[in-house]
Amino acid sequence: MIKIVMSKILVIYVDIDDDLGKIGLSTPIIGEEKVAKTINIASESIPTDSDFNTMVVAYNIYKKLKKESMDVEIAFISGSEKNTIESQIDFSRKLDEALSVTKAEEAIIVYDSPEDAKAIPIIQSKLKVIGIERVLVEQYRGIEETYALLGRYIKKAITEPRFARLFLGVPGLILVVLGIFSILNLTAYATPSILIIVGVALLARGLRIDEYIEQWWENSTIMVIAAIISLISVILGIIEGYYVATSIREISDVASIIGIVTSMLPFVAFSIIVLFGAKAVNKIINKDIIKIWHDIFKIISVIIIYYMVS
Repeated sequence: MIKIVMSKILVIYVDIDDDLGKIGLSTPIIGEEKVAKTINIASESIPTDSDFNTMVVAYNIYKKLKKESMDVEIAFISGSEKNTIESQIDFSRKLDEALSVTKAEEAIIVYDSPEDAKAIPIIQSKLKVIGIERVLVEQYRGIEETYALLGRYIKKAITEPRFARLFLGVPGLILVVLGIFSILNLTAYATPSILIIVGVALLARGLRIDEYIEQWWENSTIMVIAAIISLISVILGIIEGYYVATSIREISDVASIIGIVTSMLPFVAFSIIVLFGAKAVNKIINKDIIKIWHDIFKIISVIIIYYMVS
């Protein structure tokens, strides 16, 4: 008689941005009893949220498989409210914890949002995925329900950092620019400035530049501050070069061009020195004293070249 050994299946509800943490629950939550209690708590705290519906779907899938006598377990696993990378790292760590308890070999993934979908490759790297269920909740109809739904989205845009940066930060910056231009009687430049701000914001969000900057900030705050100071210095140098160029009637000879470049040199040199200096400080903090002389040599070289040229 051949004995068929069934692999253990883990039904995973994915909560990559830690909505469960917002209602005071920590994950991983493993097992039917604990999951049922979690759903009861969520039914009181977030009954209209799509996450609650997704939890119920995951639980129903688990119950159905268990009824069919399959070797199955269920777990709710969250990431964190931090940036995407840290959230994925937290999710991976909690998944390992759940696997050490359940000893599962296969997984059924249940999720609802595109953000949650980022956890799928993490699960696939650790388990054989035999099923994926994305829950799409039909939205309420009617004027009152629409206003209520809109209110929830507005609240989300204000309270959640990843949305607030775009929905509050950009309009706030636009209002500040409009106010400054109004005071300086430069309203003619308002529209181009707004287009630039919106364009930069969309570009940053689309290419996830804000996430990279946040990650860079967490890894090396000194380098970020130095980069900002250097950028400001370069911008001031460009402005200085522009004013020198406008003061020259005809930029036709080599002397005029040299004058413009020379006016910009102090700002450019300062920005380079700041960057190398920040790298040196960073190496001191990381106790990488041997390589610090490279940056010191670069700083001295920049100073010498500056005085030779100027």
